[in-house]
Amino acid sequence: MLKLVSTQPDAPAELISQHIADHAPAIALSALGTINGNVNYDSMKVTVTEHLHEWWKLSVPSGSPDDHYESTYWYLIHLLESLEEHELLGNNFMQYKVSSAAQFLLGIGERQEKMQGIRP
Repeated sequence: MLKLVSTQPDAPAELISQHIADHAPAIALSALGTINGNVNYDSMKVTVTEHLHEWWKLSVPSGSPDDHYESTYWYLIHLLESLEEHELLGNNFMQYKVSSAAQFLLGIGERQEKMQGIRP
């Protein structure tokens, strides 16, 4: 049965934060692995799609993220969803954007100022 997001109570902030914390490292590692040739592009896309399926189950309305970590996470998700394989693997600038976001999510890099994402 379909349920409208607007009829659902808001998901608790702790649940949202835990969901992002659980999925961000896997997405980041998958993105970096794809750029480095260790993870197949299609496998990375499946990882992103699986996360989005889990996210939709939470029935969280779209909008502003709670913090910079979540904002960067959504920035990375949007990049990975929008880039075709040749765009990601053949464009050094796109690889830099993806790598920077992934490294920040893994705690091994600094957050760039323009990494602004929103919840889908």
